[in-house]
Amino acid sequence: MTRIACLLGSPRPGGNSDLLAGRFCETAESHGAASRCHALRDLRFQGYSETDSGPYGPDDDLAPVLADVKEADVVVMATPIYFCNMTGLLKQAFDRFFGFFKPDYVTNPEPSILDRGKTLVLVQVQGEGPERYDDLLGHYGPALDKLGFARRELIRSCGVRAAGDVLNDKAALERADMLATGLVRAQGG
Repeated sequence: MTRIACLLGSPRPGGNSDLLAGRFCETAESHGAASRCHALRDLRFQGYSETDSGPYGPDDDLAPVLADVKEADVVVMATPIYFCNMTGLLKQAFDRFFGFFKPDYVTNPEPSILDRGKTLVLVQVQGEGPERYDDLLGHYGPALDKLGFARRELIRSCGVRAAGDVLNDKAALERADMLATGLVRAQGG
């Protein structure tokens, strides 16, 4: 069974990134996947620090989320574009992925404790047009390489501002459906 961990990075409940990530997860579940969605806005957590004692950093509300990420086959990170990038909420959670690195990650050919071959799906919504912010996966590519995310996919909706606007973006909805279906079938359910 395909396991999905979904991190909702919007501070706005029911916003466009939540809706588009929800569509992806619902479609995947309809094909036999199991998904767990985590609304980061509802959690109390802090950034990574080398002095933290837990296996994934501090022992806070994000620890079980990171445990889900470790076990997942597909990790979905959903975010609106705020101030030219992913939201601060999602970035702070993503920074905690540093806890997945082995102590010798700089020189180790297998720097991450994550299984190789995980898929990362970035669900990105933005008020501006497609000419902006199309390179987030590339921007974070070096970290994703070291973490072991061999496959990276983008589901993007542009020109959406008001909550619910994404439901009128037929191309983004179809992309979410097709990608979810394909990933689950490739994993064998």
